[in-house]
Amino acid sequence: MTTLTVLPSGKSYEVAAGTTLLKALQDAGEPIISKCGGEAKCESCHVFVPAGRKSLSKIQRVENEKLDGIVGVSSASRLACQAILGEEPVTVEIPK
Repeated sequence: MTTLTVLPSGKSYEVAAGTTLLKALQDAGEPIISKCGGEAKCESCHVFVPAGRKSLSKIQRVENEKLDGIVGVSSASRLACQAILGEEPVTVEIPK
């Protein structure tokens, strides 16, 4: 288990390591959209990870290519459907 903190609400959840950010956020009832069902074919689950990025799985080619086409990305950007939680706490910001 690890702790997932969601901004801007500041709510924290205990979630299972090995879970995608998308699934963890959906299971917690957070307002995250996924138009492609977690296939990295859209950009609707784009989030910022201001803390705990090193605990997430490494960015793979398909995610990196999709992020390259999104306006407003930063070094903290991830697709929630592709980022797998590790053991360390993670803070995620869901853009409006």
